[in-house]
Amino acid sequence: MHKMKKVLNYLMIAAVAALVCTACSKDNEDDTEGVDKSKNYVNYNGKDYAITDAGYADYKDFYENGTYSYGMRFMLGESNFVEVDVLFSNSTFPEGSKTYSYSTSHAAGTMDAFFYQIGDDKSESTGSLKSGSATMSNNGDTIEFSFNVTTPDGKTFSGHYKETF
Repeated sequence: MHKMKKVLNYLMIAAVAALVCTACSKDNEDDTEGVDKSKNYVNYNGKDYAITDAGYADYKDFYENGTYSYGMRFMLGESNFVEVDVLFSNSTFPEGSKTYSYSTSHAAGTMDAFFYQIGDDKSESTGSLKSGSATMSNNGDTIEFSFNVTTPDGKTFSGHYKETF
């Protein structure tokens, strides 16, 4: 478990570094070219984007209620990303498979926020959702994360990410 947390910390640092280092470079005209939907992708309003990097942000006990908030961030090329925030009952990633449904309760086992930046389109309000769920599986050296959400303005996002360490 400690190894996975260390690897996920590294992935988040790499994602942030990639974002900073590539923010001024030319955008790819077609981010959907070569997307393998059986692997790592995000679908935004019917268009597929390959996940080029992934990591997480540890927001610790953000709500000061004993839960631990983690933002699962997926980079979609140069400067595009989506982030799904889930709440755990403690600071470690749970073993096995768990589904997190959207809730404003900020309770452990829920998904409470969603952020995105795709081209000029980005979250208008701070991480709001209308509905959605995410499923996370943590089995040994493999983590798998899938989500399907709708924002208050009706935009739909789904995605899948799987990594073996």
